[in-house]
Amino acid sequence: MTEGSLGVPARPGDDAWSDSSARSVLQLMVESVTEMIGFRVAVLSVVLGQDLVTVAYSGPEEFREAVMATDPVSVLDPVLQQAERWGRFRFLAAEDIVGELEGTWVETVTDPLEAPDGWHPRDVLLGVLSDDAGELCGVLSVDMPVSRRRPDRHQRRLLERYAAQAERAVITAFERDALVQQIAHAEAARRLVRSASMPSQASLAAVLDHTHQPLVEGFDASGSWIQVLGTDESRHGRARARDGSAVRLPADVVALADELAPRLWSHQQVFVVDGRVRPTLSAEVLDQRLLDQTQHQLRSLGLGSVLAVPLGVGQECLGFLALTRRAKDPAWSPVEIDSALEIGHDLGAALMTARALESQRALVEELRQVDTYRTHLIETLSHEMRTPLTVITGNLEMLGEVALDPEASHLRDAMTRGTTRMRRVVDDLLLLATVSHPHHPLVRTPVDLRQVVLDVVALVESSVRAKQIALDVRLSDLDLTVSGHDAELDRLLSNLLSNAVKYTPAHGHVSLSVVRRRGEVVLELVDTGLGISEADQVGLFTSFYRTTNPEALREPGTGLGLSIVAHIAQRHGGSVAVRSRLGEGTTFTVTLPAA
Repeated sequence: MTEGSLGVPARPGDDAWSDSSARSVLQLMVESVTEMIGFRVAVLSVVLGQDLVTVAYSGPEEFREAVMATDPVSVLDPVLQQAERWGRFRFLAAEDIVGELEGTWVETVTDPLEAPDGWHPRDVLLGVLSDDAGELCGVLSVDMPVSRRRPDRHQRRLLERYAAQAERAVITAFERDALVQQIAHAEAARRLVRSASMPSQASLAAVLDHTHQPLVEGFDASGSWIQVLGTDESRHGRARARDGSAVRLPADVVALADELAPRLWSHQQVFVVDGRVRPTLSAEVLDQRLLDQTQHQLRSLGLGSVLAVPLGVGQECLGFLALTRRAKDPAWSPVEIDSALEIGHDLGAALMTARALESQRALVEELRQVDTYRTHLIETLSHEMRTPLTVITGNLEMLGEVALDPEASHLRDAMTRGTTRMRRVVDDLLLLATVSHPHHPLVRTPVDLRQVVLDVVALVESSVRAKQIALDVRLSDLDLTVSGHDAELDRLLSNLLSNAVKYTPAHGHVSLSVVRRRGEVVLELVDTGLGISEADQVGLFTSFYRTTNPEALREPGTGLGLSIVAHIAQRHGGSVAVRSRLGEGTTFTVTLPAA
């Protein structure tokens, strides 16, 4: 009784192949080998990275646990070096074994046949399965022939056929596995884009923060680095280890990425650096200087390999993505490289969106600052103008008590009208500055719009009688109280009603109604005046806007009244709308939340 071998190492390991349908096909093959050719044991193993993993076994159950094992591919080296070639198969007779074979081999208890062609328990017969590139992809091992003899020519021909079929089945399974992996990476890319495409508050920094985890998990990387070109590294560059801890990169590494990324993007290529010249890049993309620098930086950072991917949209390169692995990690597969280039497009689009949003936010902030400055400027100028106007008005009033000749009296009256108009402009500017300032507090109290309407109607009553305008006021019997500032709401209504009277010809009609509708108070003002063209309605509520209608321009005005109305309505949580046709009159509708 002597030791024997089943042709594969017998060390417990992980069952690493997940393609169950491929396993079923290969299991049928090894069972056919045992049944049709006459071996008690047949084992099929595949190469996964640097490991040899058993995926199919046919033989005595007592050996199964030992055979279903994982070993480094290197355990095959001494067998392949010493064995005799039989087509795809390699046969190593027990008497030809030089030294000890690596690994721990399964022991069997059998008696060798005393014959020239008798099978010895230490004989090794295994078929070498290669992929289309000639690389080792699997091994088909047989042992313990039923005849107890080494296979004859007929059995060797049959074994060759089964090995060819097993080789094609393994290649197909790897192709399917590559496709599954590619789909998984595509899904990871979609998750990456979804996580990177933040809502409107997203920033470049947020995109960089949210992409690290999907990248290192989807590509089984030891770290990631994303650099946005043309920006401050401390703000728009992220280099992190797998656990998320920050990694500081030398300035020359960042400069190298800035130079390399546009070249890769223009040629739509990625760059794998692992100490060997693997990429087939032209000198235009990667000259010897860049290659030497890259490999030097790789060694200085203590990395095993780097997958460098350009990020961009259209013709524009936006940044650079680097995924790292340690020296003991597997090499980057073609599927991973292709998927990384696709993610370069997806992540580039996310960066473009985030950069555009940041630009918009910066512009909004700039406009907000300009608006605040404008408000302060208006307030300052208005206050500065109010003092001299008060002095002028007082002197004009004193002149009114002095007897003047007709010409001087006429000049005094003209100056009085001018200062009155200037005071009105100053008052409007101050009010506009107050109601349009976003940080100016609104002191709310219950305001009865019924009383506000009655007060404003009393103020315009003389103008209504002078133009013989029919003024119709309708107030609902329901509660018309709103929460707001009484003086501002008074100004809102007086501006609208005075405009309606001003632009309605003599003998016209003005209708004012206030009703309550489902938690809102609605004020509607209808006149039969000049009307407003569609073109003029576009800018009607902007400051200093004046209509293009020559008839309306004959009436004096500052162009601030309706802008003040709009700001007051918005400030109170309401809105103002206009409907009008030129020559047919105008309807203003103000909606305010009821108290």
